[in-house]
Amino acid sequence: MTKAERQAYQQELRLAAKRLGLAAHGDMETAIVNHAVGKVRAWISAHGQPSNLSDLLELVATSLNLEIAEIHSDADLNALLQRIPPNREPVLARLANELDDKTDAIILQLQHRQAWERPYLAAINCRGWHSFRKYFSKWHEVVHLLLDGAQLRFAFRTTHVKRKHPEEVLVDKIAGVLAFYPDLFDPVLDEELQRGGRLTFAVVDRVRSRVAPDASRHAAVLACVRGCQEAVYFIRAGLGFNRSEKHMLEDSIPSPSDEQNSPVAKLRVRETTANSAAQALGIRIHHNMQIPAGSIAATAFDHPTRSVQSGSELLETWRTSQSGPVGRGQVEVEALRVGDEVWCLVTPATVRSSRQSVGAVPQHFNRA
Repeated sequence: MTKAERQAYQQELRLAAKRLGLAAHGDMETAIVNHAVGKVRAWISAHGQPSNLSDLLELVATSLNLEIAEIHSDADLNALLQRIPPNREPVLARLANELDDKTDAIILQLQHRQAWERPYLAAINCRGWHSFRKYFSKWHEVVHLLLDGAQLRFAFRTTHVKRKHPEEVLVDKIAGVLAFYPDLFDPVLDEELQRGGRLTFAVVDRVRSRVAPDASRHAAVLACVRGCQEAVYFIRAGLGFNRSEKHMLEDSIPSPSDEQNSPVAKLRVRETTANSAAQALGIRIHHNMQIPAGSIAATAFDHPTRSVQSGSELLETWRTSQSGPVGRGQVEVEALRVGDEVWCLVTPATVRSSRQSVGAVPQHFNRA
């Protein structure tokens, strides 16, 4: 975040805190997240604990008087407009034009609802690639309504794919917590870690199947990484170029010799996520750094038809072009080809199971 972005975000935190009756100073973000978790906890106390997070989402939506409508096709949209016709609710006339490929969801307040209809409606874009985001999109809209409290500020609100507005950033942070509500998610994660010994893709898939069936696999991996008490890194990598190669490709004038002289795309980091225990180790896997050619990750990428690849390797082989090795010591790597990417889980060679306190950093796994 730039300084201006941080200031804008702090101002959004103050406004949200005041709407919710919280202190508009100190660690407002934590206070707001805790307030949201507390509301959910109160609803569970009143209605009983759901069996999984999808049921929890329905409980929270019902408690907020919100109907959630999934739009997978034009037929779904037409069915919604027949059930709630625009000549009764004129605001729905905007749905067809605004629920486009740049939009994840739209939430609106019905002005002329029937007695049996809920006052709020969230239309979730489930067309094409948006279907992978639908679970989180639903939670995002729920949090918008929850943050407004008694001071409703909208009749029609669009949630775009790219979200930089401070309010959208805050909503995403809260939704990330509630979508994997710790009271339901953490016990299942702990049980599966007891079985598996460390975080693996098999553990993630079992946790997802048991408690978060509607979450995308990517979101489930991130949630498991955050919830794991042992140090673990999640890395997504794909073919790409470094900065100088990008400039060369953008600035060059095509010629017959281009094929021989043009740079070759290499396997590079697209996303890296480290949990708090991993951050404490001081290891930094940088965005766009090259994946070692001999690594397990590279093997998994080069053999897309194989199953998960796993094994041990030295962290010294993971190097940046300017700073050298990102760390020293042995790590366990599990890698899986997913589409045009490879996903990796990287952990220190010594791990402990269950939700134990994190002790001293292993001697064999040190920051460079």
